[in-house]
Amino acid sequence: MMRRSAVGLVFLLCAGAVHAQGLFRDTMPLDVTIETELKALIRERDSTKFTPHPATLTYRDAAGVSTTFPATLRARGHFRRQARNCEFPPLKLEFARKDARETLFQGNANLKITTNCRPSTSDYQQYILAEYALYRVYQIVSPKYFRTRLARITYHDKARTMNDVVSWAFFIEDDKEVAKKFGAEIDESHGALFRDLEPSQLAITSLFEYMVANTDWSITGLHNIALLRDSTGTISPVAFDFDWSGAVNARYSFPDARLGIRSTTERLYRGPCRTMAEWQPVLDRFIAARPRIEAIYASLPALDARRKRDVLEYFAEFYKIIGDQKSARHALLDGCLPQGN
Repeated sequence: MMRRSAVGLVFLLCAGAVHAQGLFRDTMPLDVTIETELKALIRERDSTKFTPHPATLTYRDAAGVSTTFPATLRARGHFRRQARNCEFPPLKLEFARKDARETLFQGNANLKITTNCRPSTSDYQQYILAEYALYRVYQIVSPKYFRTRLARITYHDKARTMNDVVSWAFFIEDDKEVAKKFGAEIDESHGALFRDLEPSQLAITSLFEYMVANTDWSITGLHNIALLRDSTGTISPVAFDFDWSGAVNARYSFPDARLGIRSTTERLYRGPCRTMAEWQPVLDRFIAARPRIEAIYASLPALDARRKRDVLEYFAEFYKIIGDQKSARHALLDGCLPQGN
């Protein structure tokens, strides 16, 4: 059962505004505590079963109002769920819509939580913040996107058999909610080719992946890509999962040997073939977005200053490439893929 703690009058004045605002309509980090069978959940990293674990989620909003409701947690993911790679698994949060009614989480029933792979290591805290920033960058340049909300989460073991884990994380909008938001449905078909997709959204997504140096995506394999099919049958690709990008530069990331690049920081365009005339409106879109992109990094005080500087310099290299016709042609046309990836 939901419980709230606050001075009555303050809560009554603030609650309506907070609920109307919604989880994803604010970029202020959320203060969250999740209590569950934490030790048991962590032990399941290498299991093929995604056991549901009863949990309670408590968040405190900007007005200091605490709200608690029941939920369920499951481990999820692939690489980051394996014990040899990470100490802490990515999570899926599920709850009944009725339990989240009149809370910040209202309207959601399933959310992914991108967690800290190694909470005790400072670099891994930074990876979370860096990946979160890329979701926000994509939201600026792409008409279709997953919304996110940064959070400082305290994970508390209900059995009290281990210490609390406190780390940065972020919530990711459920794919079905994303589809609904854009008047579409999720298409889970594998084997899509570039010609099957809406050209503009495909070009924007492909250029974004090149910008952040992410090669860990595939339209045909439906890897780190959601396909949204609208009522006209038009299919739009939407990207997610950017931790293997050069812009994050996580120590565990490495490129597929078949791609012929040595490092994740080496950019490789893996999108469709287009003429420079077709590319120009997309390039202009990214150029116009540059001040807003840089503002994202300025708005993240928890992201290390050196890392901010490095990623903005890395993006400056991208802008130098797309701002020069010869360089852009070499990057986007010479190695383009005619059918799919």
